[in-house]
Amino acid sequence: MSYEFRRGYITALPLMIGLMPLGLILGAQASQVGQSALTTFLMSGINLAGGSEFAALGLWSATPPILMIAFTTFLINSRHIVMGVTFAPYMRHEKGFRLYFGHFLMVDESWALTMQDIQKRSLEGKGFSYWFHIGAGVGIWMSWAFSCFAGGILGNSFGNLSAYGFLAAMPATFIALAVAMRPKPIIGINRLLTYAPIMASFLGAGLTSVYGNPHYCVGTGIVCGLIAAFFVQVYKEKKGLVEPQENSNSQEPATATASENSASNTSAPATAPAPATVMAD
Repeated sequence: MSYEFRRGYITALPLMIGLMPLGLILGAQASQVGQSALTTFLMSGINLAGGSEFAALGLWSATPPILMIAFTTFLINSRHIVMGVTFAPYMRHEKGFRLYFGHFLMVDESWALTMQDIQKRSLEGKGFSYWFHIGAGVGIWMSWAFSCFAGGILGNSFGNLSAYGFLAAMPATFIALAVAMRPKPIIGINRLLTYAPIMASFLGAGLTSVYGNPHYCVGTGIVCGLIAAFFVQVYKEKKGLVEPQENSNSQEPATATASENSASNTSAPATAPAPATVMAD
């Protein structure tokens, strides 16, 4: 547990440092609309999604439009639905607090780091590391929540930090995560098909941000990407480009504990590969 937690925390350190100036800016903006430092800490610590928090503060007024803020926040955070679908199979054996806490800490940065770690460990014959995910998530949470709290206390003591370009840290972070999570190089038509949903999502979000309402760009990007992925899958099936899968159970993530391994062995068919080795705690 302790080793994996430290490994996740250390892996997240570069992202934690990059989030700090953004948190200071958010805290300062929250103080300008009348929020206390404690309220800002609770908002950032419970919501844990910077983009929607910046959008909410942009809509804040003497009489905040609660429904508009809630709807905008939902659209921006809707990407977590897609992330949660891909992450849920790895958490299927967790119960109670461990399950809820793991999903609570699933934000863009921790999700990307955990999915990369899953890919690396699978090449080594190892399974999903729950405590790596927790370590990365706790690090991201601490960096974001406490930097927002500090920004709420300091207010405008440092002047307008956004004038120094610190807001560029957010798109830079997402670009770095997207590049790290990009599909492996594929030859021929499959390469174009693999990147088609990515390009559709990019164009949908970009055009909405430039020519429409920037608050809806995330939701638009998700919808465009899902539509493109659907048509790409249909095209692959018609052209016979889909790789055959012997059994859907063989695609399930490797389990992380001995009890989970035994459960998988009893429920999976004899043709399914044995689960990976137990993760190090």
